[in-house]
Amino acid sequence: MLFVYGTLRDPDILAALLGRPLESLAIRLATAPDHRAVYYPGRVYPALVPAPRAIAEGLLLAPLSSRDLALFDAFEGEEYRRGALTVLCDGEAVSAQAYLPVQPIGADAPAWTLETWTRLHKPAVLAAEQTMSQSLRSMPDTPID
Repeated sequence: MLFVYGTLRDPDILAALLGRPLESLAIRLATAPDHRAVYYPGRVYPALVPAPRAIAEGLLLAPLSSRDLALFDAFEGEEYRRGALTVLCDGEAVSAQAYLPVQPIGADAPAWTLETWTRLHKPAVLAAEQTMSQSLRSMPDTPID
């Protein structure tokens, strides 16, 4: 399972990246306790950082194939690493993976919201994503456990 907390919560971005209908995924609301989404320094997208008593909203995605994860890895780039994170979904703790920033970012960084990003940056990011992901999706797809 993958927890997404930033631009991948936008259904248009997620569908453009995966190149398939989102109905093929189980998408559930989830939160990351003691974390918050902040602006990645110098960027328009977020990073998830530890922050006591904060709650980061997101989505839990499953099932994912190795191709899906390769697409997510390429989308997230070298600024993130996929790591383990415990999230809450339907009131229960769930072990998931999430893309976490490689560089340390303080919890005092400016808060990032999907609403602001959608209003200011979505059209340009969506156009670029559609172009990039088309070539990435030519990779073979292998289901994973």
